[in-house]
Amino acid sequence: MGSGARQTSPTAAEAVLNNVTAEFRNRVLPWLQTREGLVSAGFAVVVLWILWAPVSAPLVADLLGAACGIVLVSLGARLWEARTAPRAPAFSLSPEAAPGRVVLQRDRNAGFWRDKRGFLWDRRIWFAATGCPPYRLRPQTYRRLRAWSEESDVPVFIVRRSGRQCWWWRGAFYWESGDYDADELRALLLMLERDDLQGLAWELKLHPAKPIPEAVKRLVFKRDGGRCLVCGSNELIQYKHVVPQSRGGSNDPPNVHLVCAECNRGQAVGHAPAGLRP
Repeated sequence: MGSGARQTSPTAAEAVLNNVTAEFRNRVLPWLQTREGLVSAGFAVVVLWILWAPVSAPLVADLLGAACGIVLVSLGARLWEARTAPRAPAFSLSPEAAPGRVVLQRDRNAGFWRDKRGFLWDRRIWFAATGCPPYRLRPQTYRRLRAWSEESDVPVFIVRRSGRQCWWWRGAFYWESGDYDADELRALLLMLERDDLQGLAWELKLHPAKPIPEAVKRLVFKRDGGRCLVCGSNELIQYKHVVPQSRGGSNDPPNVHLVCAECNRGQAVGHAPAGLRP
Protein backbone atom coordinates (compact mmCIF):
# COMPACT_ATOMS: atom_id res chain seq x y z
CA MET A 1 0.00 0.00 0.00
CA GLY A 2 2.72 2.41 1.05
CA SER A 3 4.84 1.32 -1.89
CA GLY A 4 2.00 2.12 -4.32
CA ALA A 5 1.57 5.54 -2.76
CA ARG A 6 5.30 6.19 -3.08
CA GLN A 7 5.15 5.20 -6.74
CA THR A 8 2.20 7.46 -7.60
CA SER A 9 3.44 10.52 -5.66
CA PRO A 10 6.31 11.39 -8.02
CA THR A 11 3.95 11.05 -10.98
CA ALA A 12 1.45 13.45 -9.41
CA ALA A 13 4.24 15.85 -8.49
CA GLU A 14 5.58 15.73 -12.04
CA ALA A 15 2.11 16.44 -13.42
CA VAL A 16 1.75 19.50 -11.17
CA LEU A 17 5.24 20.69 -12.13
CA ASN A 18 4.46 20.23 -15.83
CA ASN A 19 1.24 22.22 -15.45
CA VAL A 20 3.02 25.04 -13.65
CA THR A 21 5.77 25.07 -16.27
CA ALA A 22 3.21 25.16 -19.09
CA GLU A 23 1.34 28.02 -17.41
CA PHE A 24 4.56 29.99 -16.99
CA ARG A 25 5.65 29.36 -20.59
CA ASN A 26 2.27 30.04 -22.21
CA ARG A 27 0.96 32.84 -20.03
CA VAL A 28 3.58 34.55 -17.85
CA LEU A 29 6.49 34.77 -20.31
CA PRO A 30 4.42 36.22 -23.18
CA TRP A 31 2.81 38.66 -20.72
CA LEU A 32 6.22 39.83 -19.47
CA GLN A 33 7.14 40.65 -23.09
CA THR A 34 4.32 43.23 -23.25
CA ARG A 35 4.44 46.78 -21.91
CA GLU A 36 1.72 45.87 -19.44
CA GLY A 37 3.85 43.02 -18.11
CA LEU A 38 7.04 45.07 -17.92
CA VAL A 39 5.35 48.01 -16.17
CA SER A 40 3.47 45.68 -13.79
CA ALA A 41 6.65 43.79 -12.87
CA GLY A 42 8.63 47.03 -12.43
CA PHE A 43 5.92 48.63 -10.31
CA ALA A 44 5.64 45.49 -8.17
CA VAL A 45 9.40 45.48 -7.55
CA VAL A 46 9.32 49.16 -6.49
CA VAL A 47 6.39 48.58 -4.12
CA LEU A 48 8.06 45.47 -2.71
CA TRP A 49 11.31 47.33 -2.09
CA ILE A 50 9.55 50.30 -0.39
CA LEU A 51 7.57 48.06 1.92
CA TRP A 52 10.51 45.80 2.69
CA ALA A 53 13.38 48.28 3.18
CA PRO A 54 12.19 51.70 4.44
CA VAL A 55 8.90 50.55 5.99
CA SER A 56 10.09 47.12 7.21
CA ALA A 57 6.64 45.64 6.72
CA PRO A 58 6.07 41.89 7.22
CA LEU A 59 6.78 39.67 4.24
CA VAL A 60 3.07 38.93 3.76
CA ALA A 61 2.31 42.66 3.55
CA ASP A 62 5.19 43.12 1.08
CA LEU A 63 3.82 40.42 -1.23
CA LEU A 64 0.24 41.72 -0.93
CA GLY A 65 1.41 45.23 -1.79
CA ALA A 66 3.30 43.97 -4.84
CA ALA A 67 0.25 41.96 -5.94
CA CYS A 68 -2.00 45.01 -5.56
CA GLY A 69 0.45 47.00 -7.69
CA ILE A 70 0.26 44.39 -10.47
CA VAL A 71 -3.56 44.38 -10.31
CA LEU A 72 -3.76 48.19 -10.51
CA VAL A 73 -1.45 48.37 -13.53
CA SER A 74 -3.30 45.54 -15.25
CA LEU A 75 -6.67 47.22 -14.66
CA GLY A 76 -5.30 50.47 -16.07
CA ALA A 77 -3.94 48.64 -19.11
CA ARG A 78 -7.27 46.87 -19.71
CA LEU A 79 -9.15 50.18 -19.53
CA TRP A 80 -6.66 51.79 -21.92
CA GLU A 81 -6.95 48.93 -24.40
CA ALA A 82 -10.76 48.90 -24.23
CA ARG A 83 -10.97 52.64 -24.94
CA THR A 84 -8.54 52.48 -27.88
CA ALA A 85 -9.77 49.26 -29.53
CA PRO A 86 -10.58 49.74 -33.24
CA ARG A 87 -14.17 49.95 -34.33
CA ALA A 88 -15.48 46.77 -35.92
CA PRO A 89 -16.05 47.14 -39.69
CA ALA A 90 -19.55 46.37 -40.93
CA PHE A 91 -18.42 43.22 -42.77
CA SER A 92 -16.98 41.78 -39.55
CA LEU A 93 -20.40 41.88 -37.90
CA SER A 94 -21.99 39.48 -40.38
CA PRO A 95 -24.25 36.83 -38.81
CA GLU A 96 -22.92 33.37 -38.04
CA ALA A 97 -22.54 30.86 -40.83
CA ALA A 98 -25.77 28.94 -41.42
CA PRO A 99 -25.71 25.68 -39.43
CA GLY A 100 -25.70 22.51 -41.52
CA ARG A 101 -24.47 24.32 -44.64
CA VAL A 102 -20.79 24.11 -45.60
CA VAL A 103 -19.32 27.18 -47.32
CA LEU A 104 -15.80 27.78 -48.63
CA GLN A 105 -14.92 31.10 -50.21
CA ARG A 106 -12.24 33.71 -50.59
CA ASP A 107 -12.61 36.67 -48.26
CA ARG A 108 -11.49 39.89 -49.91
CA ASN A 109 -12.45 41.86 -46.80
CA ALA A 110 -9.96 40.05 -44.56
CA GLY A 111 -6.57 41.41 -43.64
CA PHE A 112 -4.04 42.46 -41.00
CA TRP A 113 -3.23 45.98 -39.91
CA ARG A 114 -1.18 47.74 -37.23
CA ASP A 115 -1.70 50.67 -34.91
CA LYS A 116 0.24 52.38 -32.10
CA ARG A 117 -2.62 52.97 -29.67
CA GLY A 118 -1.91 50.11 -27.28
CA PHE A 119 -1.04 50.53 -23.60
CA LEU A 120 1.60 53.26 -23.35
CA TRP A 121 1.41 53.53 -27.15
CA ASP A 122 2.45 49.97 -27.75
CA ARG A 123 2.20 48.65 -31.31
CA ARG A 124 -0.69 46.29 -31.92
CA ILE A 125 -1.50 43.88 -34.75
CA TRP A 126 -5.11 43.20 -35.67
CA PHE A 127 -6.94 40.85 -37.99
CA ALA A 128 -10.53 41.14 -39.19
CA ALA A 129 -12.58 39.18 -41.70
CA THR A 130 -16.18 38.55 -42.72
CA GLY A 131 -17.97 37.57 -39.53
CA CYS A 132 -14.79 38.11 -37.47
CA PRO A 133 -14.55 41.41 -35.53
CA PRO A 134 -11.05 42.83 -34.95
CA TYR A 135 -8.92 40.16 -33.30
CA ARG A 136 -5.61 41.12 -31.71
CA LEU A 137 -2.50 39.00 -32.26
CA ARG A 138 0.77 39.19 -30.39
CA PRO A 139 3.66 40.34 -32.62
CA GLN A 140 5.44 37.00 -32.24
CA THR A 141 2.25 35.18 -33.22
CA TYR A 142 1.90 37.26 -36.38
CA ARG A 143 5.55 36.63 -37.28
CA ARG A 144 4.99 32.88 -36.91
CA LEU A 145 1.89 33.00 -39.11
CA ARG A 146 3.73 34.98 -41.78
CA ALA A 147 6.70 32.61 -41.69
CA TRP A 148 4.42 29.58 -42.03
CA SER A 149 2.62 31.15 -44.99
CA GLU A 150 5.96 31.72 -46.76
CA GLU A 151 7.75 28.47 -46.01
CA SER A 152 5.22 25.96 -47.34
CA ASP A 153 2.02 25.58 -49.34
CA VAL A 154 -0.10 24.47 -46.38
CA PRO A 155 -2.98 26.81 -45.44
CA VAL A 156 -2.34 28.75 -42.22
CA PHE A 157 -5.09 28.86 -39.61
CA ILE A 158 -5.67 32.32 -38.10
CA VAL A 159 -8.83 32.34 -36.00
CA ARG A 160 -12.29 30.84 -35.59
CA ARG A 161 -15.28 33.14 -35.12
CA SER A 162 -19.04 32.95 -35.75
CA GLY A 163 -18.89 29.39 -37.05
CA ARG A 164 -16.17 30.30 -39.57
CA GLN A 165 -12.51 29.28 -39.67
CA CYS A 166 -10.26 31.91 -41.27
CA TRP A 167 -7.20 30.78 -43.24
CA TRP A 168 -4.21 32.41 -44.99
CA TRP A 169 -3.01 30.72 -48.19
CA ARG A 170 -0.85 31.99 -51.04
CA GLY A 171 -1.25 35.60 -49.99
CA ALA A 172 -5.06 35.46 -49.87
CA PHE A 173 -7.58 34.89 -47.08
CA TYR A 174 -10.39 32.35 -47.02
CA TRP A 175 -13.09 31.26 -44.63
CA GLU A 176 -14.95 27.99 -44.38
CA SER A 177 -17.64 26.56 -42.15
CA GLY A 178 -16.76 22.87 -42.46
CA ASP A 179 -14.15 22.61 -39.68
CA TYR A 180 -11.59 21.33 -42.20
CA ASP A 181 -8.01 20.41 -41.39
CA ALA A 182 -5.23 22.18 -43.27
CA ASP A 183 -4.47 19.26 -45.58
CA GLU A 184 -8.15 18.71 -46.42
CA LEU A 185 -8.63 22.40 -47.05
CA ARG A 186 -5.61 22.66 -49.35
CA ALA A 187 -7.10 20.15 -51.81
CA LEU A 188 -10.31 22.19 -51.99
CA LEU A 189 -8.44 25.49 -52.34
CA LEU A 190 -6.47 24.14 -55.30
CA MET A 191 -9.78 23.47 -57.06
CA LEU A 192 -11.06 26.91 -56.12
CA GLU A 193 -7.88 28.55 -57.43
CA ARG A 194 -8.23 26.71 -60.77
CA ASP A 195 -11.86 27.87 -61.00
CA ASP A 196 -12.87 24.22 -60.99
CA LEU A 197 -16.17 25.07 -59.38
CA GLN A 198 -17.87 21.98 -60.76
CA GLY A 199 -15.16 19.74 -59.34
CA LEU A 200 -15.30 21.61 -56.04
CA ALA A 201 -19.09 21.22 -55.83
CA TRP A 202 -18.76 17.53 -56.70
CA GLU A 203 -16.08 17.01 -54.04
CA LEU A 204 -18.18 18.74 -51.40
CA LYS A 205 -21.15 16.62 -52.41
CA LEU A 206 -19.18 13.38 -52.59
CA HIS A 207 -17.33 13.95 -49.30
CA PRO A 208 -19.51 16.40 -47.40
CA ALA A 209 -17.95 17.95 -44.33
CA LYS A 210 -19.83 17.56 -41.09
CA PRO A 211 -19.10 20.58 -38.88
CA ILE A 212 -18.58 19.75 -35.23
CA PRO A 213 -21.77 20.61 -33.28
CA GLU A 214 -21.46 23.57 -30.94
CA ALA A 215 -22.51 21.43 -27.97
CA VAL A 216 -19.61 19.05 -28.68
CA LYS A 217 -17.20 21.97 -29.01
CA ARG A 218 -18.25 23.37 -25.65
CA LEU A 219 -17.85 19.97 -24.01
CA VAL A 220 -14.42 19.37 -25.59
CA PHE A 221 -13.21 22.88 -24.75
CA LYS A 222 -14.18 22.42 -21.10
CA ARG A 223 -12.77 18.88 -20.98
CA ASP A 224 -9.39 19.93 -22.45
CA GLY A 225 -9.19 23.12 -20.40
CA GLY A 226 -9.06 25.35 -23.47
CA ARG A 227 -5.51 24.22 -24.22
CA CYS A 228 -3.62 22.23 -26.82
CA LEU A 229 -3.26 18.65 -25.58
CA VAL A 230 0.21 18.40 -27.13
CA CYS A 231 2.06 21.54 -25.97
CA GLY A 232 -0.36 23.19 -23.52
CA SER A 233 -0.72 26.44 -25.51
CA ASN A 234 -4.01 28.36 -25.41
CA GLU A 235 -3.28 30.32 -28.59
CA LEU A 236 -4.61 29.63 -32.12
CA ILE A 237 -6.70 26.73 -30.81
CA GLN A 238 -8.49 24.39 -33.23
CA TYR A 239 -10.73 21.35 -32.88
CA LYS A 240 -8.95 18.27 -34.21
CA HIS A 241 -10.36 14.84 -35.11
CA VAL A 242 -8.24 11.96 -33.83
CA VAL A 243 -9.52 9.85 -36.74
CA PRO A 244 -10.23 12.23 -39.67
CA GLN A 245 -13.73 12.36 -41.07
CA SER A 246 -12.32 11.37 -44.45
CA ARG A 247 -11.34 8.04 -42.84
CA GLY A 248 -14.64 7.48 -41.09
CA GLY A 249 -14.04 9.53 -37.95
CA SER A 250 -17.05 10.91 -36.11
CA ASN A 251 -17.83 14.16 -34.30
CA ASP A 252 -18.28 12.33 -31.00
CA PRO A 253 -16.37 13.97 -28.11
CA PRO A 254 -13.86 11.08 -27.69
CA ASN A 255 -12.76 11.62 -31.32
CA VAL A 256 -12.32 15.40 -30.97
CA HIS A 257 -9.66 17.27 -29.01
CA LEU A 258 -8.05 20.69 -28.87
CA VAL A 259 -4.79 21.37 -30.65
CA CYS A 260 -2.96 24.59 -31.45
CA ALA A 261 -2.29 25.64 -35.03
CA GLU A 262 1.44 24.97 -34.67
CA CYS A 263 1.01 21.34 -33.57
CA ASN A 264 -1.76 20.79 -36.11
CA ARG A 265 0.46 22.28 -38.79
CA GLY A 266 3.25 19.90 -37.78
CA GLN A 267 0.99 17.02 -38.76
CA ALA A 268 -0.04 18.68 -42.03
CA VAL A 269 3.58 19.08 -43.17
CA GLY A 270 4.56 15.59 -42.04
CA HIS A 271 6.12 16.22 -38.62
CA ALA A 272 3.31 15.23 -36.29
CA PRO A 273 4.01 15.19 -32.55
CA ALA A 274 3.22 11.89 -30.89
CA GLY A 275 0.11 13.34 -29.25
CA LEU A 276 -1.51 13.97 -32.62
CA ARG A 277 -1.12 10.52 -34.15
CA PRO A 278 -4.35 8.47 -34.20
